[in-house]
Amino acid sequence: MGEAVANLNTAVVGLDAVEQGHEKPEKLNISWKPHDRTAAARKSRRFLVEAVLVRVAEALSEFVLVSARLPRFNSVRSGWDSKTSRAEKLGDVAAEVLGSESYLIAGATLLIHWRNRVVHPRSQASLLPQQEKTLRAASEEIEKNFAGLSVDRLLKDFEIGQPTLKDVSSLIAMSIRMAREVDKAVNNLSNDDLDVLLEHYGLKARIAEIEAQTTPTKRQASVVRMLQSNAPGLVLAYGRLHGSIARDSGWVSNC
Repeated sequence: MGEAVANLNTAVVGLDAVEQGHEKPEKLNISWKPHDRTAAARKSRRFLVEAVLVRVAEALSEFVLVSARLPRFNSVRSGWDSKTSRAEKLGDVAAEVLGSESYLIAGATLLIHWRNRVVHPRSQASLLPQQEKTLRAASEEIEKNFAGLSVDRLLKDFEIGQPTLKDVSSLIAMSIRMAREVDKAVNNLSNDDLDVLLEHYGLKARIAEIEAQTTPTKRQASVVRMLQSNAPGLVLAYGRLHGSIARDSGWVSNC
């Protein structure tokens, strides 16, 4: 999610250049002959905003589902069934860390609902009354922290199905802040936490292969190098839980 806004803004700048008269490079082997450059650019911008909205919502849902696997969320996860929506799972996991009154949760939930409406035209996904109340109650703080974002305008755009660049950028920013808060809460991983994450990402088998193929003196450094490539966020936890690693292995400086 972290690079979504930067990538979105870069693409929007490119579309503005199209609208201002930029011509297709001759070496770009595509068919592109819009009758109305302005209309084409604005239509593409709408498509882009919606596509990024969907992409970020998918990443956010994956983050929530992986976080929920940690033992500390067992009681939360035990209340779910096949009918529990992505938005409900997000709210349950984040509320354990931030409390249910956080407007960041309401903002991230709105992003999930908006994704559903984009992907499924008949979707009636919407915030709960309390979630909308939470957003409205924090309207001044949101306006201050998110470059003048109007909660009233945001909710209106959601209802009419017209996400703006500002709407989506702001909801992405809220989602990132929410995810960082959850990360902080689970940052000090236990050995059980680490095992769950290694298993989820298919890395326990990789570690077993390394342990079988390397000598004891090189084993730990080899595992860390593999984690640096595949799951850098787990390197420190692995080093802390499985003993110190010599500085000449390179892992300390690389972290």
